[in-house]
Amino acid sequence: MLAKFIAESINKQHEFLMQAIDDLTPEELRWQATPEANTIEWILWHMFRVEDTWIQFFIQNHTEIWEHQNWTDVFGLPPRDNGFGHTVEQVSHFPNLELAKLLAYGEEVRQGTLTYLSNLDSNKFDLVPRERRPNITVADVFRQVVGEFYQHTGQIAYIKGMMRGADAFPPNYTAPS
Repeated sequence: MLAKFIAESINKQHEFLMQAIDDLTPEELRWQATPEANTIEWILWHMFRVEDTWIQFFIQNHTEIWEHQNWTDVFGLPPRDNGFGHTVEQVSHFPNLELAKLLAYGEEVRQGTLTYLSNLDSNKFDLVPRERRPNITVADVFRQVVGEFYQHTGQIAYIKGMMRGADAFPPNYTAPS
């Protein structure tokens, strides 16, 4: 039951995310509200990388999809980088990524997460996947990941609203379906 709720939350967030990035231009994807601000493109990349790191590497002890499927080569970015600790300079000089490819990577990650969830028994949420991090359970990871999903999707929607104003979204954006 918990796994189903988490999967539904992930899928709903994905709908919100797709609405938020719908029809953005490459210039809008790379727009910075201030020189210190993250771009939508960087936030998207970071979201997908963090999910990949937490679910594939941290919980399952697998090679991340980023590396396993050679997305590092597609984007020319390091294998272990996910944006944590990036400086203003790193964000400002982040390479231009092709949105379709970035979304394809994100979809691979999401499907990997959903597949893991579909096979997860409810008694496994209390497991501690890493001995070195005994205070982090599988449930803690999903709470963190889902929270980050919604925070970053909100950031993206806010940035889009800053660029486009009140007409940035349809009237039913985020309405329950």
